[in-house]
Amino acid sequence: MKGVFKKQSVKIGTLILIVFLLIYLPALLYIVNSNGVKTDLLRIGTIEEIQNIDGVFVRNEEVINSPDTGSCVMDAAEGEKVPAYYRIASVVKNVPVSTYEELKKKELEIARAQEAQRENVSKFSGDLNKMDNEIISKVKELAQQSVRGSLVESNDTINKINSIVYKKSDVFGDNSKSAAYINKLKNEKAAIENKLNKNIVEVKTNSAGLISFAVDGYESVLTPDSIRNTTPKTLDMIITKETNRDFNIIDAKKGKPIAKLVKGLESYFIAAVNESESSDFALDRNVTIRINDTGYSMDSKIIYSSDVIDGKRIIAFRFDTGLNETVGLRRINADIVLSSSSGLKVPHSCLMNIDKKNRTAEIFLVDGMTAKKVKVRINGMNSDAVIIDEIDGQTSVLLYKKYILNPLNIQEGQIIN
Repeated sequence: MKGVFKKQSVKIGTLILIVFLLIYLPALLYIVNSNGVKTDLLRIGTIEEIQNIDGVFVRNEEVINSPDTGSCVMDAAEGEKVPAYYRIASVVKNVPVSTYEELKKKELEIARAQEAQRENVSKFSGDLNKMDNEIISKVKELAQQSVRGSLVESNDTINKINSIVYKKSDVFGDNSKSAAYINKLKNEKAAIENKLNKNIVEVKTNSAGLISFAVDGYESVLTPDSIRNTTPKTLDMIITKETNRDFNIIDAKKGKPIAKLVKGLESYFIAAVNESESSDFALDRNVTIRINDTGYSMDSKIIYSSDVIDGKRIIAFRFDTGLNETVGLRRINADIVLSSSSGLKVPHSCLMNIDKKNRTAEIFLVDGMTAKKVKVRINGMNSDAVIIDEIDGQTSVLLYKKYILNPLNIQEGQIIN
């Protein structure tokens, strides 16, 4: 009997195993095969077509020399726009620089006190007018009460008038205190000026412009008029990369440069580009210059492209924004953004049958649980990614629609997990 039961249990176990394999093996194979198909969602992105170049800034620069020898204290900030005859620095000699710094501190304190006084008057001007109107109204009431002979009402009105007058005097009292404080600061400033006497020489501009204390010696070499005479060898000789300096005081020598004034609203960026890469830099083309050291970007226009010189062309870009952000820079590395496109961004690997001439391609979308081949328009493309869009009003190419990343060996209508 035991042998019979044992045979029956083996048959039942075998039957269960066969049923299990028939039911779950196809599902297992489906899962294994489907896991090899990688998918992602269509998302909005931006791609850029760029060229990386090294170049130098060219400006209309006027060098400002020191009028005397001593300690030069900066009165203007780097990149500040200044008018003509503006004091940008002061040369201090024969006295400690700290004395001049004390003078500047007093000037700042006076300016702040005067501003606070003006704000106080402006703040209470409405209250003062209101008080004057209340006094006039109470005086009229007092006159009527006197006619009626009402002594009690008259005394009450007189007390109210006095109260308003006291409030008004408090406001004027605050202003008089401010004026006294300002006069005190002015007297202290005069005392410091007496100490300095003739030991300070002001440095002023002759015309308006953008001030910079980053003098590198190329101001008379790299000028707008010299752009058409520039060669690749000329640019190779420009070794200064960044000339911004964080200082407030420098040692100045008479007749030596201490600052420069950038005049005009336009500046230039020039670079030597290999002939094989220069076709993208057509005249009058608008591009964006992005400085890699700072991340700052500015719009520009290509205004010059030279003949081939030693296998390179000199390309000049003109720009009129970001002057104060770039005034302390000379030689930089930049990305020239030739074009930029935004839209549904996908990798090259997911596209098939790319037609660069007609700017079309094919992509597999996941429709339900099956692969569906769809033709798309190429709106932008670089070496890394592509911006795609629908063709002829298709509604299947949508944001967050699932697509297949590796379409190799995928068939139309194939089930995708």
